[in-house]
Amino acid sequence: MALARLARSGLRRSGGATSCYSRQKDIGIEGLPTNKCFSPSLENVSRNSSLSYLPSSVRMTTHMSSWSRGIRTTPHYQYHNAERIVEESESEYQELSYPGLEATKPGEKPRVVVLGTGWGACRFLKGIDTKIYDVVCISPRNHMVFTPLLASTCVGTLEFRSVAEPVSRIQTSLSSDPNSYFYLASCIGIDTDKHEVYCETVNNGKLSHEPHQFKVAYDKLVIAAGAEPLTFGIKGVKENAYFLREVNHAQEIRKKLLLNLMLSENPGISEEERKRLLHCVVIGGGPTGVEFSGELSDFIMRDVREQYAHVKDYVKVTLIEANEILSSFDIGLRQYATNHLNKSGVCLKRGVVKEVHPEKIVLNDGTDVPYGLLVWSTGVGPSQFVKTLNLPKSPGGRIGVDEWLRAPSVEDVFALGDCAGFLEQTGKPVLPALAQVAERQGKYLAELFNKKIGEQDGGKALSAKDINLGDPFVYKHLGSMASVGRYKALVDLRQSKDEKGISLAGFLSWLIWRSAYLTRVLSWRNRFYVAVNWATTFVFGRDISRI
Repeated sequence: MALARLARSGLRRSGGATSCYSRQKDIGIEGLPTNKCFSPSLENVSRNSSLSYLPSSVRMTTHMSSWSRGIRTTPHYQYHNAERIVEESESEYQELSYPGLEATKPGEKPRVVVLGTGWGACRFLKGIDTKIYDVVCISPRNHMVFTPLLASTCVGTLEFRSVAEPVSRIQTSLSSDPNSYFYLASCIGIDTDKHEVYCETVNNGKLSHEPHQFKVAYDKLVIAAGAEPLTFGIKGVKENAYFLREVNHAQEIRKKLLLNLMLSENPGISEEERKRLLHCVVIGGGPTGVEFSGELSDFIMRDVREQYAHVKDYVKVTLIEANEILSSFDIGLRQYATNHLNKSGVCLKRGVVKEVHPEKIVLNDGTDVPYGLLVWSTGVGPSQFVKTLNLPKSPGGRIGVDEWLRAPSVEDVFALGDCAGFLEQTGKPVLPALAQVAERQGKYLAELFNKKIGEQDGGKALSAKDINLGDPFVYKHLGSMASVGRYKALVDLRQSKDEKGISLAGFLSWLIWRSAYLTRVLSWRNRFYVAVNWATTFVFGRDISRI
């Protein structure tokens, strides 16, 4: 409604209404002129505002996208007789508008809108004081994923629910407070002048109607939209490889792995085809790739050899890395991991993927590697949503932020986690895309909102310009850990790659790894789930049911 009123007021001020009327009368909605006399799209309604922050799919609202839904808008004109005619017939039409939450009113709590449910977003949600703020969380998933243990779910060491924490349990006000909400949707654009975000509901083909769009006005915006897997533009990766970032990724990997095991036992399968089906290839030698390879080798050595004795000798795991595996770890730990994986039956291969086909990958040296399961774990980069935002970018394409995690070019916008990085002028390096980085940023930003912005009445829009935010964010690395399978792990407690520190490997490191992650799981409920899953797997083995 507000957008339509703004359009009408602009029409009344327009000087060329008569000529516009004559053209529109003939050509109708599909041929709307691009000047301001009639403005069906957000871009035309607010030509001079920062709707350039909206992706093109939102800015260019066309007849096919919005007008086909039966929404029509009658133009208003400068002349009184035309205005009277329009007002008489206005009841026949519906005005173009975005439903949603309007701006907060005086006396209401400031509204903080959070985009995402990753590590940074959920740590922020957990710490934000809901006595000071109303909170709205917008994300295409309603839970946080404990990513360090995600690889264990692919082979049945853990159940999927053990690594997923509902966001309504992390911040209970989202389901209980009258003005706090969680919306299952994706943000498709931001108007920083109007302090509004534009969203599209998650459909996935389950709704009887097409996804609708809505808006949410904010006083403060926290962008924690995460990142996407890097594919380096290699042909065939997205179509044929599995990523390991979400619970549904782990579910798909598990189904594919068990399906290949069962198909390989069917009569009539050639030996060559059986080898291909049972060849699991992992691309990327970072912690995720190494941990998945270790879990997979454990699964093969302990469970597959007992449950699939007919094909046990055909199962093979290959880890392909362009350089060294675990490059951020101490050199001694890297060598230990290499030797341990080789002993566990994982074939380590150096190479760069040139192309991915449905049943094989091609390396840059021309080598063909057939596979039955391909898992891609080569790091993350900016998402398409982040790329479309017309905000300053840090090196690597993330949203550029200052020392207080603010986007300095606009008011009341903060960013953290994998989607944000320090601008070059801050003199700070872009932090790695790690869970502990995002979690520490979320904790810092929640304290900033509670103790600095909230206590100084800076929560409302455009009211925090002159507030002293105190100490900037400082990141101190606590170390890295990685499991390599068969009750062995690596613990590297150096604060940086070039510094000296404690480095451990072996069974003791594995105990430290499990203890640390068990305590980092967010809720006591999930800690109980994880502990029980580990115990049952140790006693009874992994579940190989394909459900």
